[in-house]
Amino acid sequence: MDFIFHADDFGITPEQSRRILECCDGCPGGAGLLNSLSILAGSPRFEECARLLDGRPDGLRVGVHLNFVEGPCCADPAEVPLLVDEKGMFKLGYGGLLAGSWGANSAELRRQLTVEAGAQIARVVGRFPELATHLRVDGHQHTQLIPAVFDATLEAVRQSGCTLEYLRIPAEPTGAFLRSGVAGTVRPINWVKHALLNVLWRRDRRALAASGLPSYERASAVFCGVLFSGHMDQGRVARVLPALTDEARRREMPLELLFHPGRVASATECLNPALPGFVEFSCGEGRDVEHDALRSEELRASFEAVCG
Repeated sequence: MDFIFHADDFGITPEQSRRILECCDGCPGGAGLLNSLSILAGSPRFEECARLLDGRPDGLRVGVHLNFVEGPCCADPAEVPLLVDEKGMFKLGYGGLLAGSWGANSAELRRQLTVEAGAQIARVVGRFPELATHLRVDGHQHTQLIPAVFDATLEAVRQSGCTLEYLRIPAEPTGAFLRSGVAGTVRPINWVKHALLNVLWRRDRRALAASGLPSYERASAVFCGVLFSGHMDQGRVARVLPALTDEARRREMPLELLFHPGRVASATECLNPALPGFVEFSCGEGRDVEHDALRSEELRASFEAVCG
């Protein structure tokens, strides 16, 4: 069975990106369970951070972290005016993208999202050409399940000519959390996010089935990372890991556990310092908790126990 210990948001700054690599066995100064990460193509410091992945361990998977809500776009801003402001910074946010999926300009929004998604994929694959034969895609703030974004992502993958290996579907199995006795530790807002993502996935699953791309069962995984978002600590992850593993084995799918172990040092280094919620999340102490969880011997022991 394939276990994916993944980190989002690689590429904001070199220091933050090194912090992520500290969680991976085989990286300089690294020790931990991390074996997968996704990179933000639109970061102003993309190339500096990308250099940190040259000579990476063979077991470290790299994907594209599609972003439509924070910081600068990758496409020419003139091509995506519905998405960005006069400075080329994303302006819609999660709610705007969701509402736009059914708005009067929904078709044009999808077209512009496809342009931007394609530009982000092209930038990452252009820097790491080997990824073209095993493209891995996920989304910043889980926007990839918003209907307009999901449709645009599928179209951008088709247009890229890359072979899709993995597409994250952040729809967590509720039963695993109930059986593990951790449901009461989940913040109410995360239950709301969980419910919304599961509703959106019901719609998106039909779109994926009609796309001609690999099915959910072939190109995704049982997922954990929304209900514990911002605090994937060692204790709670260890408690839910056996139930999640059982679920993944029952479905004959991999298991992905999503962490955010790269804390940004200051607000001024964030992709858009004018967005308080994003700054709080990027600079928050929860990222240190998740960094330490990935490196902890306790979580490694729990992982080895479920592996048999």
